[in-house]
Amino acid sequence: MGKMGEKIFEWIADYCSGTISKKNGEALRKWIGESSENREIFEKYLRIIKTYRMVEGNRSIRDQEAWTQLYGKWKKQKERRTAFRVMLAAASVLLLIGVGGLALFRPLERDMEQQIALILPGTTKATLVLANGSQVDLTCANLQEVKEQGVCVKNDTSGGLQYDHSLLKIEEPVHHTVKVPTAGEYHFILPDGTRVWINSESELTFPVSFLGDKREVFLKGEAYFEVERDKEHPFIVYAHEVAIKVLGTCFNIAAYDENQEVVTTLTQGGVNVEFAGKTARLCPGEQAIADITRQTIECQSVETGMYVSWIKGVFEYENMTLEEITEQLSRWYDVEFTFAAPEYRYRRFTGVVKKYDVLNEVLRIIEKTTDVCFMIDGRKIAVKAVGF
Repeated sequence: MGKMGEKIFEWIADYCSGTISKKNGEALRKWIGESSENREIFEKYLRIIKTYRMVEGNRSIRDQEAWTQLYGKWKKQKERRTAFRVMLAAASVLLLIGVGGLALFRPLERDMEQQIALILPGTTKATLVLANGSQVDLTCANLQEVKEQGVCVKNDTSGGLQYDHSLLKIEEPVHHTVKVPTAGEYHFILPDGTRVWINSESELTFPVSFLGDKREVFLKGEAYFEVERDKEHPFIVYAHEVAIKVLGTCFNIAAYDENQEVVTTLTQGGVNVEFAGKTARLCPGEQAIADITRQTIECQSVETGMYVSWIKGVFEYENMTLEEITEQLSRWYDVEFTFAAPEYRYRRFTGVVKKYDVLNEVLRIIEKTTDVCFMIDGRKIAVKAVGF
């Protein structure tokens, strides 16, 4: 498997124990997204550790300890077997000790794999749509530089877009669009230096060079902005019929079509939200909700962490309904939730969950305080009463 294989193995071990660093976490997610084979290997490793932990549950063995034992056995035998076969062999030996016989392992593993249908989190992935309509997979491992009308587009060292204007000869606006699918996210820097995080099922359209006296971009879905300050050229985000105007600040905008609302949450600086002839001025810690149907703007003070935590690798919920929570989880994990009874939609949950955990673990945490259970069937999840 080589040095790279050993690194990946260690990353998965750290992932299971919750000790993986941000840098390695990004590397692991990129590796998983490179091919279906990588994702299958990752899922298989997780199943084995879950199976082992459940069998050894009475001994309270932590994931990291189990992984250490498995990894040690894998290293000793790596020259004779592939990492995958060694993982199974090591797990078999450990289970032999735990349950008293190798014959019990195979049916147990099959049963556990059926029971533990792990649903993996989303990954970094996006598509760049050029002005001529052609599309570029931004997370392709062998992405080559793309040149269009004097602009060189390429991936930088952090995996985001980079625009080289050294040969720029643009007199009329040329727009690109970054599209992020379900179970995806993408972070990059706009041509003016503004940093953008785009959430699942979202897209951002922007010029390859900001011309004139304004910097205008167009958003569908959700994104977080850290705007590069420029007093002479205000930054404007258009979402539906709403215009959010700033000079230099940090804020989140959620503008999904199904909600018929544009929700702007300010963390730093100041913004003006303009809609239907009305203007709302926000200060840090405030939020403006523009209701497209009612043609109104309402402002309120909020705990901003709930609305921007997704860019930091967690989901924060404070007295939030299961309907709101499952909408977010649906986009990130590419699943569909149904409610056995309407009242379950309005059960509330307060807590913090890790964005890059498998969905099974996230749902287990939510179950503890909401008096519901989540029944997983493939990528469909039913919300039912406990004990159903």
